[in-house]
Amino acid sequence: MEDYGTKHLPQILAELAERFPLARVDVEVGLTSRLLTRLGRSFDVVIAMHPAGTGEGELICRENAVWVASAKRQVEELDPMPLALSNPDCLFRNWASAALDEMQKPWRLAYLSPSFAAVEAIVEQGLAITVMKASLITSRLRQILPPQLPALPSAEIRLHRTAGLASREEVLVDHIAERLRALAGL
Repeated sequence: MEDYGTKHLPQILAELAERFPLARVDVEVGLTSRLLTRLGRSFDVVIAMHPAGTGEGELICRENAVWVASAKRQVEELDPMPLALSNPDCLFRNWASAALDEMQKPWRLAYLSPSFAAVEAIVEQGLAITVMKASLITSRLRQILPPQLPALPSAEIRLHRTAGLASREEVLVDHIAERLRALAGL
């Protein structure tokens, strides 16, 4: 996931490089749904987001999906409300559109990007709102609470391993899982 790939993974990879200087770690950041289909073929490990209670793999942490807007502009009051979201197979995009449609809140997809950093930048500028993990809200953003916008489901971050990893690979994966749990506060 790009948000963890930009916020947590760089620190963990730096620690791995220091602790295991001969280890080779190749990383691809992308949407959970696309990465999981390649587990065992292209990847030994996938860190993935699932609706709470539905995923397999090792639990890393639980995350609350929340509505987020700029700290400096009340863009959620626009009609239709502009959204900045990811691709159609993004779990948060699906939750957002379904919740707003059920609430009968007019909205438009004002900004579409597979990049979490790009969506976050648009929202920080007050051009749209988005859905993100509550743990990743910065001081330039603010959460929009119900009843102004509908409550969203919770998610779980899980680590998926391919079967038959070598013991040295298991050591690296265990280290990544442990550090992710620590950074995520589990």
